[in-house]
Amino acid sequence: MTNDLGLERIPPRDGVLRPAAHVPEGSVESLLNAALRGPVEPLDLTSGHRSLLAALDEALKRGADGDRAALLDVHRSAYTVYEGLLGHPLGGAAHERSAWLNAFRWKYEEAVLRADTEEIADRLPSPRDATRPEFVREWFLAEAGERNTLDRQVEDHLAERATVEQLALFIQADGYLNYRFFDALVLAQPHFMETVKHEISHHLWDECGEGEGHRAHTLQFTRSLQTLGLSLPTVPPWEDWRPYAGHNLYFVLACNRRNYFRALGSLAMPELFDVDRDAAVVKGLERHGYGAETDFEFFHNHMEGDAEHGPEWLDGVILPIVEAEPEAGIELITGGALRMLAMRRYNAYLAALLDVAATAPERNA
Repeated sequence: MTNDLGLERIPPRDGVLRPAAHVPEGSVESLLNAALRGPVEPLDLTSGHRSLLAALDEALKRGADGDRAALLDVHRSAYTVYEGLLGHPLGGAAHERSAWLNAFRWKYEEAVLRADTEEIADRLPSPRDATRPEFVREWFLAEAGERNTLDRQVEDHLAERATVEQLALFIQADGYLNYRFFDALVLAQPHFMETVKHEISHHLWDECGEGEGHRAHTLQFTRSLQTLGLSLPTVPPWEDWRPYAGHNLYFVLACNRRNYFRALGSLAMPELFDVDRDAAVVKGLERHGYGAETDFEFFHNHMEGDAEHGPEWLDGVILPIVEAEPEAGIELITGGALRMLAMRRYNAYLAALLDVAATAPERNA
């Protein structure tokens, strides 16, 4: 059987680098792009590489002080790095063995995790409490079930007031992570224990359409885009650091074995939190005359499927790990809290994108 290549999303050979004319001279992004376009150097750092790392250090400092332009430069550049790791194998941006790229990742990842872990410190229980499987389960359910004012405003807007154009903006903005969620699951698959591997395999099977290619979730999402006459540009249309940071978090965690438990905790949260979001999108689309089950099967199916996936992930992944390795409990919870922070930042981004009145205070980076 021949696949419909019109629905396939193949990584661009040139990666996701923006044209030089669109990139500020001297920015982290401009220096990164020059390095990615250069030869693969696994050992030696050139003067250009050192300039890139110095610019990253400076931008990280400015970002920590609240400079949004610096935050956008840093997180958009890191997105380009992770897309290179996941991108076209024959592309010139496949530099994963280069010393400069690993130095870039180390600086970015350490800074992001240090700042965000400080941000969520008040959401974390004691490590002793986190050794108890049932405590960990209840923590995840309580955190995912909490809705602040802005969360409710965004969901209510999507369900009750969003225009077709605004729903299209939401779906397009959300698309990049929906395509990459499968990859984040795959990166969580390397073995820790058989029970966990089995449960993740079950989720991967579901993502693949349970053996029916046309039902793969990525292809379902492509059909949702086509229904609205949309496509995804190679470079995301996010002129804001928050969606980049939330997207990158999956790979900050999943591409480092020492963050394996945090990656699993982070993956649990969308399965638990997004059910109400998907229901709001479905209601909004049906309000405009669409049949969600046929026209937007991705959102309709996730509205029902995630209601099962969340508890399955808790019982098949989180709890067995805590039972086998109690000290992993606080790591799993930390990953969940980091993902909730990223999702709340994303909601603040959506509120601005969709002209939702924001009355809840925004937490800074």
